[in-house]
Amino acid sequence: MVEDILKENYVVIDVETTGLNTKKDEIIAFASIPIKEMKIHMDESYFTLIKPERFRITSIKYHGITENDLLSAPEFYEVAEKIENALISSVVVGYAVNIDVEFLRNAFKKKLRKKLKIRGYLDIAEIEHWLIRRRGRAVNFKLDFDSLLKIYRIEKFSRHSAMGDAFATAYIFLKQLSQLQELDVSPEDLTRFGKKIVFF
Repeated sequence: MVEDILKENYVVIDVETTGLNTKKDEIIAFASIPIKEMKIHMDESYFTLIKPERFRITSIKYHGITENDLLSAPEFYEVAEKIENALISSVVVGYAVNIDVEFLRNAFKKKLRKKLKIRGYLDIAEIEHWLIRRRGRAVNFKLDFDSLLKIYRIEKFSRHSAMGDAFATAYIFLKQLSQLQELDVSPEDLTRFGKKIVFF
């Protein structure tokens, strides 16, 4: 039932990393924002910088985080419990979220020798592709994050910062949930949207 989607607990996440290799690069910033009963709960949001073992200076152009910014940042093991608690009871939401999830799973495995359990995850780009097709239109352009910001008329504030991107993603997702409600979409329907949308 569509009510199950609206009552579900979600957590929007975004990570910044030293690069795009999920096996070799490291997370240097993590942000999470809960969504409960169709409301963004900023009072329960969480953000942290994370000190990596190795810093890649070339990544600064993407996120603006410098090595000096990370000098007093906690190491991953110091914030792992808070990250896990933010994720454990909610469906994870993000843009290209499968990559964020893979970074997190690899970090838990490599640094803590622990398996990170995630209930499921949803990708806002996959949802938007489905909504566009449902309206009978062809998706003839790449749905990158900037395209989604334009579709939902969101200004590019704090772009490529973990918390800024997470908040924009949360806003987009709420708008998408409203559309899914109008279309009477069920959780089972969501699992058929695409490979980046997984309930389990």
